[in-house]
Amino acid sequence: MQFIEFKKEHFKKDEETHDFVIEISKAEIGFGEIKVQERKDDEIYEDADYEIKDDPLKITIKMKNPTDIRVNF
Repeated sequence: MQFIEFKKEHFKKDEETHDFVIEISKAEIGFGEIKVQERKDDEIYEDADYEIKDDPLKITIKMKNPTDIRVNF
C-alpha cells in the first residue's frame, strides 16, 4: 500500500458547506479504495473523520477541520 501525506495548509475552505476539502487526481492515486488517517503525534496516525466524493477523474476529501493527513491507496 502506498500513501501521500498532506499538511493542513493544503485544505481549501468550501464557502457553501464551511467544510475543508482536498482534491486528488485519480491519475495520481489510481482507482482503488483509499483510507484517510489523521496525524496525531510525531508519527502516530489514526483513522480520520471524513467524507469522500468520488468523480471519474478525481476524489474530493471533505473534513470539518483541516489537519495533517495521510491518504493510503
